[in-house]
Amino acid sequence: MTDSVPQLLTLVEVAEAFCVSPHTIRSWVKKGRLRPIRLCRRLIFHPHEIERFLAENSSANKNATESRSATERHEHTIESR
Repeated sequence: MTDSVPQLLTLVEVAEAFCVSPHTIRSWVKKGRLRPIRLCRRLIFHPHEIERFLAENSSANKNATESRSATERHEHTIESR
């Protein structure tokens, strides 16, 4: 049987991967956007959790961009009148 143990990521590793500060990662955890594994006082992250976060936020960014484009088209239409 070959069970592989996933490579867990530290708070600093996740912050570096997202190009944000560790404080931002802690803020996302506090807001419930990221769900860590708590080991004593340390926050560590499973790779699947990072994938979930990316998937949710990339779809949210896409929706925000589409919404912004619709608003801009509407404003342009109003200005044209």
